[in-house]
Amino acid sequence: MEVESLHRLESSGVEMIIAIDSTRAGPALGGCRWRPYPDSVSARREAIALARAMTRKAALARLALGGGKAVVSGDPKRRTREQLLRFGEFVQSLGGSYITAADMGTGAAEMTVIAETTSHVVGLPRERGGCGDPAPYTAEGVQLAIEAALRRTGRTVEGAIVAIQGVGQVGRALVDRLVAAGAQVIAADPQPAALETLPTGVRLVAPEQITTEACEVFAPCGPAGAIDAQVADALDCRIVCGAANNPLSALAIGRRLAARGILYVPDFLANAGGLIHLAVALEGGDDAATTRRLRVIPENLDRVLAYAESSGVDPALAAERIATALARGEPEPDLDSGAA
Repeated sequence: MEVESLHRLESSGVEMIIAIDSTRAGPALGGCRWRPYPDSVSARREAIALARAMTRKAALARLALGGGKAVVSGDPKRRTREQLLRFGEFVQSLGGSYITAADMGTGAAEMTVIAETTSHVVGLPRERGGCGDPAPYTAEGVQLAIEAALRRTGRTVEGAIVAIQGVGQVGRALVDRLVAAGAQVIAADPQPAALETLPTGVRLVAPEQITTEACEVFAPCGPAGAIDAQVADALDCRIVCGAANNPLSALAIGRRLAARGILYVPDFLANAGGLIHLAVALEGGDDAATTRRLRVIPENLDRVLAYAESSGVDPALAAERIATALARGEPEPDLDSGAA
């Protein structure tokens, strides 16, 4: 799997990798994911896959950005200030081709320290003049996608059963939003502490149980690759739509879901809200501008599903074709041609 450039640094006891997939439309923007990896190959593989997802996400949302991602192989609970500062220096050394932000294992506090050694960071706390945590906007965009998908099945979010796999920053924000909208929420997370403060009425299940719960919507909001062939065959839902990046273990899983009559909302379509918020901030816009731009998410779902129907492919492949064409600067595939 090729990318535009791949950068690696071992420093302060951790391995840091920055994958830049594309800078054709603008600098590569993508968060810094900080978690343990079994080996360097696994870390590089995830960095590359996530960078590609960011390119597709930016292209489909019509943002003047490319795609990139940083992964740091280390335990965030044992992270040091020195490591954060060194990561900032690593980002700065790339001359602005990559802009970092918060992701799994990092947040606004970490971005504040990183900003001491690089100017190429976005999503700083509001009290520091930044645009704040993008996670709530990712959750808002996922909710918009869920609502649009439910409308296609003749349902509304009120009263709908939504099973959320993972209640980290985005997953928790999504829980709060869906509960407020009247949904019946089921949640699971491998970290028991993440479940302790969920709203009253959320039903908790074991992580291994969440994928077989009967629901209207299954929302993966955790690590990549959570939906493999076994999980796809076990899901008891009508819609898959969540915040996780690359939740399908392979693109072909999209066909498997479609064959079972499950509507898959492509991940880089549904979870673009945080990236949109950061892009708006880089342009000098405010929260109201972000809210307006989030409308592209349900609009994109309509376009992807129209192309999927016209070309006879599943939504995952349809979104891949459209985003790939846009990322290359090519015309969007014609609805009647089914061209790749």
